Amino acid sequence: MVEGFYGRPWTLRERLALIDWLHGAGLNAYLYAPKDDLKHRVLWREPYTRSEAAGLRAVADACRERGVQFIYAIAPGLDLAAAKPKETATLIAKLDQVRRLGASHCAILWDDLPAGLSQEDRRLYGTVAAVHCAVANRVADALEPNPASCRLLFCPTVYCGRMAEPSVRQSPYLREIGEKLRPSIEFLWTGPHIVSETIPTNSIRALRQIVGRKPILWDNLHANDYDSRRLFMGPYAGRAPALRQEIGGVLLNPNSQFDANFIPIRTLGDWCRSAHPPAARTAFRRATAAWLPAFTCRGGATFEIDDIGLLADFFYLPCELGNRAKAYLADLKRLLGAAPDRWGTVERRFEEASRRILALCDKLTQLDDRDLLYALYPRMWELKETVLLLLAWIAWRRRAPNPKARFRSPDFRPGVFRGGFAAIVERLLPMDDAGFFTPAV
Repeated sequence: MVEGFYGRPWTLRERLALIDWLHGAGLNAYLYAPKDDLKHRVLWREPYTRSEAAGLRAVADACRERGVQFIYAIAPGLDLAAAKPKETATLIAKLDQVRRLGASHCAILWDDLPAGLSQEDRRLYGTVAAVHCAVANRVADALEPNPASCRLLFCPTVYCGRMAEPSVRQSPYLREIGEKLRPSIEFLWTGPHIVSETIPTNSIRALRQIVGRKPILWDNLHANDYDSRRLFMGPYAGRAPALRQEIGGVLLNPNSQFDANFIPIRTLGDWCRSAHPPAARTAFRRATAAWLPAFTCRGGATFEIDDIGLLADFFYLPCELGNRAKAYLADLKRLLGAAPDRWGTVERRFEEASRRILALCDKLTQLDDRDLLYALYPRMWELKETVLLLLAWIAWRRRAPNPKARFRSPDFRPGVFRGGFAAIVERLLPMDDAGFFTPAV
């Protein structure tokens, strides 16, 4: 797991719980790289204070006890002046501090940086790739004479296939990385895209030929910091088991809301550790069962495995809904495409599913684990309001059977319900292909 998202970093409680989850899933690494830890990125030169260091030491100790590697990442690229030897010395000193706190390995990240070099760096090195390799190679030399005892991971500026110009095979940046980066330094890659729905095995083979090593996947499948309105609680999917032979490992960059990540972590463990990984949906069902004990309530409500599966089906993966959400959407499309007198059993099925969703949302408010509740609450409440809107539309449609009539509801006023700048822009620029998220009917 990599804590590598933009937004509020996780708390010490969450990190310690994460390490337990990783251990329980048979996973063995935690990469610390929260973009908005100021001392990870913006203020990378500054050492951690005593209280900050205590938190990192507690994480490192917990990792050691659970057999989890604690990898500390630093991202100095916003303003590092590579031509000045003092800068690299400062970088190494910062990494020495976290190694004394218990970090077993380190990473240097060059992702999401402004384009260009300073005049001094351009004059001395010539290219961005040369700067990145020179700094990383110096860090590798300083960390440990024996690379096996302290691994160094490297995230390039070109970290997915879409960014490689004109292609992965012909990218000058990637080619120079392959030529100049120390062979012992490990290379991070997100796949064909920043968020890759699938990662074809042959795409990794092509990358290996250019960079000269097996990449470690920085997998953004469940990341949601680019769209704070969504959660992704579906299984680890879209990666064939054969891919495991082409990579050096996987680091999953998940939902910013820590407590929503149980299913992604548990199913990643199945994919990594099983000789014959189960189908994604099978792993999903196992994970919902393992998560059930977290859903205890004081108000008399009782959760079942299907309740958790239903919730996660509506917050599944970036380009896929879960089975029950697909079925619900298919019934909605049937209702939208037919006159009310032809709705029949579809309407009854849709209304029954709607009532179950609303009841589930109400049950969630009774959770003992309030951190879990608040991780789910905004998305759950949005789902509830959407279902209520659909039920209001059904009632209106029965009263106004004219298909050309315009639906209005005093409870869902335009500009108030789903209002704001982003909603206006989305209506002005419909970007999705026709049929996106359309299940087979």
